[in-house]
Amino acid sequence: MAVTQDFNWITQRYPELQRKYPSRYIAVKNGKVVASGRDFGKVYDAAVRRVKKDFVTGYILSGEPFVLDTRLQHLHYTV
Repeated sequence: MAVTQDFNWITQRYPELQRKYPSRYIAVKNGKVVASGRDFGKVYDAAVRRVKKDFVTGYILSGEPFVLDTRLQHLHYTV
């Protein structure tokens, strides 16, 4: 599976991924999550160890509502 196909795989399964990996980074190769966690560097390193290269990384939002305040240029989360 090509990198583009893995990106599409994430997009097509986003609601499911939100339930399984809320507020986490994931690494995907060949339609399979090969690493996940809250620290991007650790997820990336784990994916490199497991599959070497040609994987896609992404951040999965929790699905909780949030407000983006562009005046302050940072996120305010509401629960």
